[in-house]
Amino acid sequence: SIAARVVGLLLLALACARSDGSSARQGAVPPPADSIVLERSTCFGTCPAYRLRLSDSGEIRFESRNPGDEDRRVTDTVAAATFPSLISRARSIGFFDLPSMIADDSVLCRNRATDQPTVIVTIFTKAQTKRVEDYHGCFETVEHEILPPIARLRSFEVEIDSVLGSSRWVRPANRR
Repeated sequence: SIAARVVGLLLLALACARSDGSSARQGAVPPPADSIVLERSTCFGTCPAYRLRLSDSGEIRFESRNPGDEDRRVTDTVAAATFPSLISRARSIGFFDLPSMIADDSVLCRNRATDQPTVIVTIFTKAQTKRVEDYHGCFETVEHEILPPIARLRSFEVEIDSVLGSSRWVRPANRR
């Protein structure tokens, strides 16, 4: 019948239609990931410097990077669901689409302060390594709010620290 052909053609057209990729990305299975690493650098004040790594097995490795405290290392574990949850969160904030360096992006970092810490988040997957360097001296605002991509990234940085409980190991750096 004509109705069946029309329905068939519509279904075929929908199946072949191209999207902008955003809906395809949301529904796509994320690439298998190996680990997430969060690194914080020192600043002019007492900002703690450390490296925090979560593996896909749930192992946490904390390494102090504070001057004079670099030998301090701690290992712990978290629930198995923690790692996939953080990978899912990274995808939801558009982490894999962010530029490698926020400080070098003229759209995301027009106004800069000096002597602020840098936070680097790296996700290692089977297919790629995605690293985003976020200089916290970038404070470009729109109507007194941090730009959404930076706000989402910084929220993710805090979430990594919070979920992994890094506060139990973090010590402030000596004032420079």
